[in-house]
Amino acid sequence: MNFMDVLEYSIENLRRRQMRSYLTILGIILGIATIVILVSVGEGVRKDINDQMEMFGGNMIAVTPYDIEDVAIAGAGMTSSGKLYEKDIKYVERVPGIEEIAYGAMGRASLRFKDKQISAMVMSMTPNMFPMYEGQGITVEEGRYIQEGETHVAFLMYDAANELFGKDKVKVNNYIYINEQKYRVVGIAEKIGTSLSQQDDSAIYIPYDDTEEAFGDTLAKEELSFIMVQTQEGADTEGIAERIEEQLAASHRISLDKKDFSVMTSASIQEMINQITDLLTGSLFLIGLISAVVGGIGIANTMFMSTLERTKEIGILKSIGATSRQVLSLFLMEAAIIGGVGGLIGLGLGFLVMQIIPYFGLIPHLPAWIAAGVVLFAMAIGMIAGFIPARNAAKIPAIEALRYD
Repeated sequence: MNFMDVLEYSIENLRRRQMRSYLTILGIILGIATIVILVSVGEGVRKDINDQMEMFGGNMIAVTPYDIEDVAIAGAGMTSSGKLYEKDIKYVERVPGIEEIAYGAMGRASLRFKDKQISAMVMSMTPNMFPMYEGQGITVEEGRYIQEGETHVAFLMYDAANELFGKDKVKVNNYIYINEQKYRVVGIAEKIGTSLSQQDDSAIYIPYDDTEEAFGDTLAKEELSFIMVQTQEGADTEGIAERIEEQLAASHRISLDKKDFSVMTSASIQEMINQITDLLTGSLFLIGLISAVVGGIGIANTMFMSTLERTKEIGILKSIGATSRQVLSLFLMEAAIIGGVGGLIGLGLGFLVMQIIPYFGLIPHLPAWIAAGVVLFAMAIGMIAGFIPARNAAKIPAIEALRYD
């Protein structure tokens, strides 16, 4: 009895017990579909974040006035635990390999446009920051960037211009009032439109020279909210980031173990995010795995029942020369087919649900190797669940089986 004989015989047995086979396969279908849906959501989140991190730029370094390790990122916001000041720029400038340094401050301010008045975050920044992010998140749709030496002008991101003030759309050369000071809008950006860009798309930028006037007493004199560093082409960004940490620790007169700031590169942010998404994807996979195991229990139950019902058939097979190993193969093949068919249908069902998920604001992603893996996993679940019943069937002596009624 060769492989094709075993396969044909197993398929025929499953066809004779269609209703039971369908119900058993249904358990696997639901389990695999659950795995596909949940894992694709986790992988989608990971891919989306990683794609957006590429916009940050591999040669960019961000310095912030808090230790990122002490901040609960997910949903908790970022509370400053330290301070950055203009004097820190001098320490950063000592590090070789730096192409450009930009910096700025941010704070909540009262905004007014026409008869609409709101409170929103405003960011002041040195004009050289715009070219650093040209094509990497900030792209002009209308007008231009803020230029060196300008004051009382503003550059608005897309949502800030089109949604922040309700029905009133801000256009280039319109005036807005920030803490009752008049600012002319010189440019509006294209919408970034990613899952992590809501805050960026609502940003309002003004010249750094207007910081004190815009934020008043909410910030200390010469206080900074961020420092952005662009490294020279081909430079060791990670090494430069380490040296910036050392310089700022010296500026703040603290050890690196007690630093009250963070120096982040694209690689370090990505590593931190990957740890979070790995945990998310792993948790979702475990939830789906429970469903698949339940389906495996259904296969085991079906195979046990099949062994009892087909005892006489087993005796006939052995009496005409079938070995215990061949009988084992027959039952294992049936279990593998149930798992494999259930896995393929579950994969298809999962793909169908994945087409609906984007309507809920998530973009699922399922790599090909995971898609193939879940089908093989379903077959493995089937074979594992069917092994004990198959072994029991193979051990039944031919004479005893022929006497079974």
